[in-house]
Amino acid sequence: MAPLTLSPFHWRKKGLTPEEFKNHYETVHIPILQEIAGDKFPKTHRRHYVVRTSEEPTSDDKSNTNYKASVYAGTKAEDFDYDVYSELVFEDEAKFKAFEAVMFDPVLGPKINEDSVKFIDHVKMVWINISESTTAQTSK
Repeated sequence: MAPLTLSPFHWRKKGLTPEEFKNHYETVHIPILQEIAGDKFPKTHRRHYVVRTSEEPTSDDKSNTNYKASVYAGTKAEDFDYDVYSELVFEDEAKFKAFEAVMFDPVLGPKINEDSVKFIDHVKMVWINISESTTAQTSK
C-alpha cells in the first residue's frame, strides 16, 4: 500500500507570539505526542512554520496585525494567517487509523487535547490529505 500523508494547518492561540507558539509545539507538545502515541506516532512529522516578523517589537500586540508573514512574491501577507502546516506521513492508512485511535482514545486523547488547547486555536484547525511528495533537484 502507498503511504498516507496528511497535512494539518494550525493557527496559534490568541495571546501567543509566533515564537511562543513554535517553542511550545516543539518542546512540549511533540514530546507529549511521541510519548503517548508510542509506536503509533507517524513515520515522519515535519512542521513548516510561517516566518513572521514583528512590525513593532515593543508592542504588546501578539496578533498577525503586528506579526505579518514574510511574503516574497505577491502583496497579501494577511492571506497567510495560519502559523504552521505539517506533513504527517504514515506507512499506510492502517497505520494512520492506529494513530487516530490513540488520538480519540477516551483516556489518551484528552491528555493530548489538554496540551494542544494551550497553544492551538482549535476552531480554525484543518487537516487535509495530500498526495505523495515529488521532488526536483539540481542536476550536476
